[in-house]
Amino acid sequence: MQTALAETHTDLNDLRCVAAIVETGSLSGAARRLNVNHATVFRRLAQMEDKLGVRLFERSGGRYVPTTAGEEIARAGVAIEETAQQALLKVAGRDLRPSGTVRLTTTDSVAQVLLNPAIAACRREYPDITLQLGIDNVMANLSRRDADIAIRPAMQPPDHLIGKRIGPLALAVYGAPGYLDAQPQRPLAEHAWIALDDTLGRHRTLRWLEKIVPLDTVGFRASTFSTLRQACIDGLGLALLPCFLGDSTRSLRRVTEPDPALASELWLLTHPDLRDTVRIQAVMRVLAEELGKVADLVGGKVPTHSAT
Repeated sequence: MQTALAETHTDLNDLRCVAAIVETGSLSGAARRLNVNHATVFRRLAQMEDKLGVRLFERSGGRYVPTTAGEEIARAGVAIEETAQQALLKVAGRDLRPSGTVRLTTTDSVAQVLLNPAIAACRREYPDITLQLGIDNVMANLSRRDADIAIRPAMQPPDHLIGKRIGPLALAVYGAPGYLDAQPQRPLAEHAWIALDDTLGRHRTLRWLEKIVPLDTVGFRASTFSTLRQACIDGLGLALLPCFLGDSTRSLRRVTEPDPALASELWLLTHPDLRDTVRIQAVMRVLAEELGKVADLVGGKVPTHSAT
């Protein structure tokens, strides 16, 4: 035996049909609104009235005027339609919103000084994207997918990568105030020096420094600029550092202006195969915007105290 609920079960399209008749005032208008023929609307209305046992409309001057029952059914139809549309929009928006994991690679110094605000901006704008950061002072192989996006200093990025140039990357000589005050007016060649080791090959900073002092007289060498910065802070001597690293350190003082011969560039790079990936596009855009805000710092244009 059928229950009362089963006996009065109504197709959602029937509710939409009643709502369309109320809105347009005619069967033909409802048919156009629903993109069906006149006979379909007439049949659905007759089935609804027969099933419910009430009249939903009265004819008045060629128009269909809803009864109280018809108005109530129409309101239900509109509410269901709106709820369905909202659900579809929500699901569609979720599908279009970038999500997934994006792997970044950069140097330790860029990560420490420049990258955190950019990562925070990415997280605010795209909370469904997970960022993974790998620190490596050697360029990761994006072709092997060791990473998706690289933020790297380079004179000329590899030809097989694409991306955006953030701006020039300047280097200058820095020292700790205590060390400098104890060595007033001393020529560069008479200072104690700290420098990169040969981990990265014959780095341009080494070629610059050996014009001032023999490299075998350098008392401390390390594989990263971050380590050199700390040694410089501790008073071990002068160090040639990226300006964004030295100028952002209050316990260091700039000794020389940036040397154009040492200038490099900061690049935001990815592999061409990833250019149309939504999450990569999203992160690349935010990183470019945020790193662009510190381009003056990277380029050595931020005013600092110089040595006297």
